Amino acid sequence: MNIKANTARLALPRWDTVTLDGARGALVRCLEGGLWITQDGDGNDHVVAAGGSFRVDRDGVVVMQATRAAQLVIESPDEVVLPHRRDTLARD
Repeated sequence: MNIKANTARLALPRWDTVTLDGARGALVRCLEGGLWITQDGDGNDHVVAAGGSFRVDRDGVVVMQATRAAQLVIESPDEVVLPHRRDTLARD
């Protein structure tokens, strides 16, 4: 599913994943739980705990996985294609 929005709020069960594509500049805020984030071409993985955030700083695919059940918000500086998921996505 491709959804264009400026802000998306998601609830991810533990181990569930979300993939972003073309989201350079998007801000991922972890409200609850924890996230593991990896970006295409980035040798580092990023762990974001509740209250933390991560800015996508490169082009390509970004994969996020909930290390614990997570609530997160993805904020886009522009309209970008937001998460590819099988279930629904709530817009703010």
